[in-house]
Amino acid sequence: MNANIFEKANQIIKSCDAAYLGVIDENGFPSVCAVSPIKTENILEIFFSTNIGSNKEKRLRKSNRASICFRSGGNNITLVGEAEIITDQKIKSEYWLDWFKDHYQGGETDPNYCIIKFTTQRMSLWVDNESAELTLPDLLSIQSCCGCICDGCEYKESHECKGCLVNKGNQFWGECDLAKCCIKKGYVHCGECPDIPCESMRNMADDDKPKGARIVVCQAWAARNK
Repeated sequence: MNANIFEKANQIIKSCDAAYLGVIDENGFPSVCAVSPIKTENILEIFFSTNIGSNKEKRLRKSNRASICFRSGGNNITLVGEAEIITDQKIKSEYWLDWFKDHYQGGETDPNYCIIKFTTQRMSLWVDNESAELTLPDLLSIQSCCGCICDGCEYKESHECKGCLVNKGNQFWGECDLAKCCIKKGYVHCGECPDIPCESMRNMADDDKPKGARIVVCQAWAARNK
C-alpha cells in the first residue's frame, strides 16, 4: 500500500455514480443493492441517502455492519465497515442534492429522507493492476512527514530505510529538507502545518501518480487524528 494507490482509489469512487451496498438481512444473510454516493471525499467515509422505512434503513438499524463495492473499468474498491442512519436536520440539509426532489416531495425537511454514513474499517483495493489490503489503523498510522506510506515502499527492506520520523530527516539517500522543516516546526507530519501544501510539498508531490497523492494522505491523517 502506498500514497498513490490511496489517492487513485479516492479518484475512482468520486467518478462512480453508483456503488453496491451490502447489509445483513433479517435472516442473517447478506443483501446487496445499488446505491448512489453523495459528496464523497475519500474512501474513509462514504455518504448515501435512503428512505425511512426502506429495507436498507431497517436492516442497518438492527445491524450496522456493511460493505460497499465500487467498480470502474478493471478497478475494484471493496470497503468493509459500519453504517449509521442519520436523521439530524443539519446533516440532512448539508448532503441534500437537487435531484432528491424526485424521491422526497417535502424537500430536505421531508421526514422520510435520511442519510447513511458509512465508515470504513478495512479495505481491499485493486487499482491499475496493483492490490492492497489494509485496515483503517494501518492507513492512519503516521509513517512519514510528507505523507508517504512507508509500509509500501520498496526501499524499506532493500535499503534498510527506517523512514524520516525515526531518522529525523536524514534518509539513506541524504537529508530531506521537507522532513527537517516539519520537525523543526514541531509537527509530526506536514498535515499539521497550516501552510500545507507549501511550495516544497507541491514540488515533491508533483512526482506522485496521481499528482499530489501524499498531500491527500497528510490531510487524511490530520482530519482523523485530531
